[in-house]
Amino acid sequence: MRGLKIGLVLVMMLFLVGLVWAKDPTTRDNRQLFGYNVEGLKPVKLIMVSDAPFGSVSDVLALMFERMVKEESKGKIQIDHHRFGSLYSGRDLPKVLPLGTVDLGTINKGYLMTKCPDYVPWVIAYIWKSPEHMLAVTASKEWYEMEDSLAAKFWGLKPLNHVAYGNWDYWANKEIRTMDDFKGSRFWSYGELSNAYIMAWGGTPEILARAEMYMSYYKKALTGISSSGTLYLDGKYYEAGKYWLNMPTYPPGSTGYHYVQFYMNQKRWQSLPEAYKRIILDAADVYGWNSIWEILCLEKASEYQLVHEYGMTDVGISTKNPKEYQRICDAAVEAGRKYGKEKRGVSDETWNKAKAILAKYGDPKISGEYLWWYKLAWAEADRRLAQAKKRIAAGEDKAKVWESLHPKRFYDWPYAKVKEEWLKTPRTVQNWPMDLRLK
Repeated sequence: MRGLKIGLVLVMMLFLVGLVWAKDPTTRDNRQLFGYNVEGLKPVKLIMVSDAPFGSVSDVLALMFERMVKEESKGKIQIDHHRFGSLYSGRDLPKVLPLGTVDLGTINKGYLMTKCPDYVPWVIAYIWKSPEHMLAVTASKEWYEMEDSLAAKFWGLKPLNHVAYGNWDYWANKEIRTMDDFKGSRFWSYGELSNAYIMAWGGTPEILARAEMYMSYYKKALTGISSSGTLYLDGKYYEAGKYWLNMPTYPPGSTGYHYVQFYMNQKRWQSLPEAYKRIILDAADVYGWNSIWEILCLEKASEYQLVHEYGMTDVGISTKNPKEYQRICDAAVEAGRKYGKEKRGVSDETWNKAKAILAKYGDPKISGEYLWWYKLAWAEADRRLAQAKKRIAAGEDKAKVWESLHPKRFYDWPYAKVKEEWLKTPRTVQNWPMDLRLK
């Protein structure tokens, strides 16, 4: 009888485990990361460049990537990390990274499009049907094969991972509620593709250095700027413009801006032993998913502060006037098509191939399999914000509470704690052929 009871308990336990496993999304990445044998391998030194200021999200995450590679290689991969733009800026990397002057760095695809317009149909900001559509496409084999071939052909670079970065939005010092309200306005732009969007809405684009942007905005030489909520808050742009248009470059609630990619010089990559490559790829994947997770959570808190503490008005074009937002999106997509095909000469074959792949992964049967990730991220963002408000209501110092939500908290954490935290962050499967990634 006792044996029967034990048997029943074991069966029940296996049944419960089966239920949990069955509920685990098929697109969840459950890989065992790290643990590669580096015995007998010669140490290497890699030069890495980042240009984000101290205390910024990008600087924290880049530094944690460096630490992870060093620790997981048992110190055999040393990264000579030049931070804060002390060696080169992000604009310099498309020139120096292919030359092998440096080995590692992130590049904005806007810079790469100047030499390779074939990127255009893949990165028009308003093509996504939903946030999960973006994840489905960029997790696909086709996406990685495109990225790998173009990076190798035009720059001699190896893509390490894809970073869906921020939630790029629009902000203004005058109330804009419809596309017609853009007429006569001057908006800061970050490149030719963004220029095309702004002109399609009736505005005039203005490309300025970030150092010039605040004062131009403050003096109303600029009507508006594009920025994430966190950058808008950190840069105190709310002093110059009180209107949050809430028309992000991807659908509301998404992670937004996906132009940033982490690259390595291809020849340097090919010189590394496989164990080192796998360590770097694992670290890059963990870095990428934590970038998205942390930025999305911080964005929620930043937007709350802007509205409730700094007097920003949420105009809410996307949330309150979806028909007008769709009109804006449609105009931007068409402007992107004209820019790519008519101005930059993207061939019909290249354009149609990209469009077919985008349409394939826009099928809800495919893209819907990635929605679970966003539900978890949004829930975590809500949880952190609710906790912060509760702490402030209980009398804690407001500035310290908000600061505790920032990824800069990782600066002072021991590596073991950072690793534990980062590996808990959910990841989706990226169907990128490992043989191609290691090549």
